[in-house]
Amino acid sequence: MPRRPDFTLSISIRNIEDFSPDAVMRSPRTFRALDVQNACRNLDLKADPKTPLFVKAVADFLLAEFFALSHGSGLYNRQIKLWEALAKTLTVEVYQQSKGIINNTKLPEYDFAFLDHKRRLLFLAHLNMPAQGLDFDYLKSAREFLKRASSNQNLAGVFLCYPSPFPPKVLEFIRRETNAQNSLSHYESVIPKLGFTTNLLQIDRLPVFNPQTNSEEFKIHLVHPDLSRKKSAAPQNIPAADLNSLD
Repeated sequence: MPRRPDFTLSISIRNIEDFSPDAVMRSPRTFRALDVQNACRNLDLKADPKTPLFVKAVADFLLAEFFALSHGSGLYNRQIKLWEALAKTLTVEVYQQSKGIINNTKLPEYDFAFLDHKRRLLFLAHLNMPAQGLDFDYLKSAREFLKRASSNQNLAGVFLCYPSPFPPKVLEFIRRETNAQNSLSHYESVIPKLGFTTNLLQIDRLPVFNPQTNSEEFKIHLVHPDLSRKKSAAPQNIPAADLNSLD
């Protein structure tokens, strides 16, 4: 029997007479940056009150901020399949990882499944939020998630989201496996063996108060691909992390 998600988020349009990300996706070159931002604000992301704030923050960032950022920077041209999938998402199912059978223990790890109107899987995301100061193996976690993701056919891409400061071993691993020293490969960020785009996000460990919304929010930003760089730097020399570990 399929496992039920721990949290479910639904996406709707606030005003059907205004533009939405789906409209932008269908004709991206006809929209200005401000139009895209307004289209993203027209999204209404609803979640159960028990949903952790950082879980909702990741979904909100991807469907609104990352979508607009990709359009404004031109990244969507290199990640078109994933960018289009963002606009088609209507449901987000979140599964918290656990260990043990008898004494089942919840882990600070969450898998996000983004689904369209027919409940077809579009792309995945993975979030780790361990307690501050906890010794956590982020590289192992990243490999295990990529292995789980690799079992899904026609996946548009994945996102890995880790708390600040972003773990350098994961960044170096992804940069090397996506051939980030090449200007085209850097922005497409595809691991050849897996065949889908892999982006990295950093989330603050603690929320900050936003006086405009009168609420606490988690700040998230894109770590890789690095849109601020003018020229790719070669990945650092680290011990080989063979993708055979995903087999």
